[in-house]
Amino acid sequence: MNRDYLIFDIRRTLRNRRVLIFSMLMPIVLFLIFGITLPKDASEGGISAIAYVMVSMGMFGSMSAAMSSGGVIAAERDGGWNRTLRLTPLKPQAYVITKVLLSLLLAIPPLVVVFLAGLIFGHVHLSASQWITVALVSWLGALPFAAIGLVIGYVAKPDSVQPITGLATMLIAAFGGLWLPVSQMPSLMKHIAQLTPAYWTGQTSRSALTQSGLDTHALLVVLGWTVVLGMIGLRRFRADTARA
Repeated sequence: MNRDYLIFDIRRTLRNRRVLIFSMLMPIVLFLIFGITLPKDASEGGISAIAYVMVSMGMFGSMSAAMSSGGVIAAERDGGWNRTLRLTPLKPQAYVITKVLLSLLLAIPPLVVVFLAGLIFGHVHLSASQWITVALVSWLGALPFAAIGLVIGYVAKPDSVQPITGLATMLIAAFGGLWLPVSQMPSLMKHIAQLTPAYWTGQTSRSALTQSGLDTHALLVVLGWTVVLGMIGLRRFRADTARA
């Protein structure tokens, strides 16, 4: 990883405040609409329904922010940035890691605002260890979506990357059980849900709210998604740079 390039990328990304505002605004609005209107004693899978929605909306915001890196990558490709990178000592692995780290940084604000809303308005009561575990696991759960952003950025054209990213985000969230609990889905959709990274990230994050603790199987699946998608993104970067 190149620290100077990472700092440069962070400063450049923070100038585009619209991405940060949108990634925070939509999940918190959805939480306020669907979360705090639930009965206080409602539950889903042994978890407080309000806490369940809080985690789901936090994950939705973090995955949206992480996948937004695809737009930056597509713009860099269109502007000839890859050709410039070929003249520098920056290695392909360092570039991909930098983009992933940037996506993880973008995933923090949505989680923070949704979890604060859950604490203040939803009156979600968790122990300190539960808050820390849920926050950490939810944050790391953005990793596969950062990789998806990489892939989209190297497959889509600059003028189509935003609608593709938006549609992909909505479909992954809907079929992955972030908007509707998988237990309430039809049988076919339950099977489809398990083929999405959102299902497993949600399972991992929400398992921290249960008495049994973290779901290690779901965590391993999330890591598997991250590795596979990250390798695809790296291959696309190398192929695109070779053509540049």
